[in-house]
Amino acid sequence: MAGIVCLMSAIFSFQVVLEGNLHNALTSIAWACAASCLAYLIFIRPKVTLFDEGITITNPFVEVTAGWQEVEEIEARYCMSIVLDQRQIYAWAAPAPGRHHSRTVHRSEVRGLKLSDGDLIRPGESPRTHSGVATQLAKLRLENFHKSASTQGCESKVTFNTAGVVVLVMSICVGLLLNAIHF
Repeated sequence: MAGIVCLMSAIFSFQVVLEGNLHNALTSIAWACAASCLAYLIFIRPKVTLFDEGITITNPFVEVTAGWQEVEEIEARYCMSIVLDQRQIYAWAAPAPGRHHSRTVHRSEVRGLKLSDGDLIRPGESPRTHSGVATQLAKLRLENFHKSASTQGCESKVTFNTAGVVVLVMSICVGLLLNAIHF
């Protein structure tokens, strides 16, 4: 999806540049840059990184790294999320499916999930969904961390995506400024 947005923005900007009007070309390039930056932040940047010492959830504007010793709970209600110190962190990269997905889950899909006969799973925990895969892998890593002798995971940190926000805000401001001022 981000590629389509970037391609369409580039095509429209190129078309306006070919018209020869400098003001329209600059305005078009500013708005194309804003659209491409927003598409990158929403569709490409989000990810969930699992490693032996902890987990990193990268969202469009914030990246949260937490050690397994601080993770209280991992769940998949609306998307994969972890609970740290009474604070819930959602992963944009692992959304849960729609409400009707639970009707399509077959018994064979939940083999190996360590469920007893009476256990129910949410649609977001289905192994055919991004949230289900991420949740199961995170739970396995958390379980392995607790089984190991090590009780020290990585340090927790929250990193703000300053570069992404600056590029997005500046391109929007330049686009608005060029729309307001005609030369």
